[in-house]
Amino acid sequence: MRSTYKLPHEADVWPAADVAVVAPATFNTINQWALGITEKFVVGFAAEAIGKKIPLVTMPCVNAAFAEHTQFARSLDTLRAMGVRVLHGPDGFVPNKPGEGRPDLYPWHLALEAADHAARNTP
Repeated sequence: MRSTYKLPHEADVWPAADVAVVAPATFNTINQWALGITEKFVVGFAAEAIGKKIPLVTMPCVNAAFAEHTQFARSLDTLRAMGVRVLHGPDGFVPNKPGEGRPDLYPWHLALEAADHAARNTP
């Protein structure tokens, strides 16, 4: 955790990432990331990681109503086109009906397995 800001010329205190996981990724996070709106730290990190060629995995956590929004599908496609491994649908998070959230069933293991795979297969 950073408690003070560093100046641009100062060394980064964080080690370089081998892989990054953005999860659970909300409707807003996915859309802002794909559109390059980086007002949140995590979205800025993820957007910059694309340019740094850091392998990225994301697994949304949205209900079925949000998943039906046309921008959400576009955003997932945009992230995939930029090389982000998106775990959504049968091979990832399957949206549930609104109001039927089950955070205990979020498939963290899929995101962690994908991250492990990406880390092992990155030159």
